[in-house]
Amino acid sequence: MKFKTGDTAYLAARKQLSEKYGPRELWSAIDHWPLYCGVGNLSRFLAIAEILKQTLSVPGHIAEFGSWRGANLLFMAKLLRIFDPLGSKVVHSFDSFEGLQTFAPEDGAAVATRGQYRGSFEELTDMISLYGMNDDIEIHKGWIDDTLPALLRERTEFSLSLVYVDVDLYAPTRTILDACHSRLSSGGVVVFDEWNHEKFPGETVAARDFLDAHAGEYRPVHVANARQPSMYLVKR
Repeated sequence: MKFKTGDTAYLAARKQLSEKYGPRELWSAIDHWPLYCGVGNLSRFLAIAEILKQTLSVPGHIAEFGSWRGANLLFMAKLLRIFDPLGSKVVHSFDSFEGLQTFAPEDGAAVATRGQYRGSFEELTDMISLYGMNDDIEIHKGWIDDTLPALLRERTEFSLSLVYVDVDLYAPTRTILDACHSRLSSGGVVVFDEWNHEKFPGETVAARDFLDAHAGEYRPVHVANARQPSMYLVKR
């Protein structure tokens, strides 16, 4: 896997440095985040910011599928506070907060990750409240196969400008793509966090199947200068 050697060395050195300086008070570290943030992680969030900025003029909300601890969710909501403070866009979070559980044959060796990426609903809601963003974010807790169709049935007006897919696996990715297709505005984007990722092949297979079913309706775009997200689709 590309970057494996460098990542291994970096993580080992980071652990050693953390042990050297010991525990720190949370906010003293957060307020100096560029000092501690790795280049790979920084490039990821810069890429997400650029993609989101491209959709500011596209009508509709933002939906993130697979929020884990909520870092990207809060990041996108805070970006809207900066770039579109008086706009009506809301960031919707879809997550079971139970981690990865159900695998399809297309997911291959990803089955070894069962139970990983379990988030804390309580911590996430506390952070949303801390920044006064309860009106900026809506959380749909539960399995996406249940929560997404239910929301679309209930809210026939619900439209999207940006869909962020970070569920890693085939079945939920396909559910998201099929359900959101008709609600995504022209010019809207679908972002894949693990497209072409050998550890999670199901997301790529689901994207490929979806594109085969909607030939010519989307334009794939490579994400430059970031490992993740790795690809996004622009709806024509």
